[in-house]
Amino acid sequence: MFRAFVASSPEVEVDGRTVVAVTGGILVGAVARELLASCGLERVEPEGWYQQQAWLDVYRAIHEHLGADTLYSIGRRIPYSAEFPDEQMFDVPSALAAIDIAYHNAHRGGEIGVYRFVEVGMDHYQVQCDNPYPNVFDLGIAESLVERFHGRMQFKVELHQAQGDDNACVIDIVRV
Repeated sequence: MFRAFVASSPEVEVDGRTVVAVTGGILVGAVARELLASCGLERVEPEGWYQQQAWLDVYRAIHEHLGADTLYSIGRRIPYSAEFPDEQMFDVPSALAAIDIAYHNAHRGGEIGVYRFVEVGMDHYQVQCDNPYPNVFDLGIAESLVERFHGRMQFKVELHQAQGDDNACVIDIVRV
C-alpha cells in the first residue's frame, strides 16, 4: 500500500528523462522550472537519477497550486516523453502492459510499486495501479495510450479509486 506523494524510502530514484517530462505536461516552461527548483531539482539532466521523494514533492506542489487537471495533462504526455518500449506496443493491451515496463525502467533503488495489466475478458482490461503517484496522473497515462492504439475500436476508460489512505486505483478499459 502506497500513500500519494510519499516514496517508500529515500533510496528510491527516478531517471532524469521522466523528470524532464513534467515540463511538457505543465506547458509553461518557467512554471515547471520554478516548481522543480522549489523541490531541490534545479539542474535536471536526462541521464541523471534523482530522489523520487523530491519528484513526488513536485507532484504535490502541482496538485496544490495548479490542480488535478495539470497532473492529468502530465500523465497524458508521459508515453511520449518517458522511455517506453515502443517495439512492444502495437495495440491497446500491449500498450497498457508496457506501462509497468516503462515505470520499472525509470525507477530504481527500492520498492516503487506497480502498474499491473489484467485482461478481464474480451476487450475488457484493467490497469491496477499501486504506487505513490496521483491517481489522476495514472489515468492520464492510460487514456493517452488507449487513444494512441485504439485503431478502429472505441474504449471507455474509468478510474476507480481506493478508500482512505490507500493510493491504489484500478483503471477499467472496456471496448464500447
